[in-house]
Amino acid sequence: MQKDATVFIICILALFADALGLWQILILWQNEKFYNESIGGAILTSLVILAICLLWFGYILLRKIIDRSLN
Repeated sequence: MQKDATVFIICILALFADALGLWQILILWQNEKFYNESIGGAILTSLVILAICLLWFGYILLRKIIDRSLN
């Protein structure tokens, strides 16, 4: 497999893992396993920031892959 494709697949898998983590946090929050609302909010905020960074990184990577394949 090519290096670009491998890195892109790893990025997609990291994004998928982040989505699963967010889903589990929301389930815990719904079942009232978070005793302190500020801790739950901090965890959700950090997950959202991480997801945005992963999306940005994936976009940059995809743009580089497309540019290389067009040239």
